[in-house]
Amino acid sequence: MIPEHKQFVSTNLNLSTNVYADLRLKLIVGELKPGQTLSIRTLADEYNHSAMPVREALRQLSSEGALVGEAKKAYRVPDLSPNEAAKLFYVRAALEGASAEIAAKTVTQKDVKYMRSLSKKMDHAWEDKECGIFLECNFLFHSYIYAMANNTVLEKMAENLYIRTGPWLAKGIKNLSESKAWQKSHDGIIDALASQDSIMARKLIEEDSGWGKTYNRVAKPPPFSDAHDVVLVPICWTRRLLSSTSRKRMHGLETACAAKVRKTY
Repeated sequence: MIPEHKQFVSTNLNLSTNVYADLRLKLIVGELKPGQTLSIRTLADEYNHSAMPVREALRQLSSEGALVGEAKKAYRVPDLSPNEAAKLFYVRAALEGASAEIAAKTVTQKDVKYMRSLSKKMDHAWEDKECGIFLECNFLFHSYIYAMANNTVLEKMAENLYIRTGPWLAKGIKNLSESKAWQKSHDGIIDALASQDSIMARKLIEEDSGWGKTYNRVAKPPPFSDAHDVVLVPICWTRRLLSSTSRKRMHGLETACAAKVRKTY
């Protein structure tokens, strides 16, 4: 049995570790948004710490690519272009696919039970429009699969890419909070793992993780967004809302849009 992840549990290791864990969570659930600036002094005041542990936490996140350094003792959440974000999601999907393929060969009933509990929490959070809870459980779900692969190098790389894509995923989730796009979206992955179907498990988690590889620009501002934002809605999410007949018609549109994105960027 794989032990439950403790990423969000405060520890007594040191102040820097606690700040680092909390900032990671804020990146995952969308409290820190693309382009947002983080001041060492401001964060030190918020955490009631000296500047040193805050600076160390920010440096670590910067070394992992989750933040970028700015002048005047500040850091910033990367504001990626659609093309840059798509590249991160592409690699993340490939790593998660590899994790799922390996995990399917060693999965236990206790693992399946835990993943189903996370899936139910996500469904309830989606129904209640609790985007933060959904995003936190989604990370725990994916990181659990990384851990099941029993490959520390693969786990570290996949988790790092999840954190780096977190603010973009959070933005997309909040934009679609009024739809049913992600209800029961992980059940197929769990079923494939439970039946030890490594090929299907890899295919489904790559589809789930790689939504950012293709974008569709929508000018209409959705809930939770600024009225002047240009919202990026992934086409693969749009397909979740369509009937089976409409999905077939959507395939040609998706192919055409993907070609347009490649040409544009």
